[in-house]
Amino acid sequence: MRFRKRTNYVDATRWFADGDHDRVENREGMWAVATPEGWRSVKPGDWILLDERGNCWPMDDRLFANFYEPVAE
Repeated sequence: MRFRKRTNYVDATRWFADGDHDRVENREGMWAVATPEGWRSVKPGDWILLDERGNCWPMDDRLFANFYEPVAE
């Protein structure tokens, strides 16, 4: 599903468990995703965002709902 933040667009997938997103990995007993700033932890229910440059990062569901809205395809 595609979402937008003001004029920025991202692809987003809600993550709950292993296999929900190919970029989430188990690192030292914690779930995490590689971002341009380094590894960030991921909790069940977080959104995994991917921008048009291929950068990926996690975002809490509540914060995601405040910043993004679905885009009609």
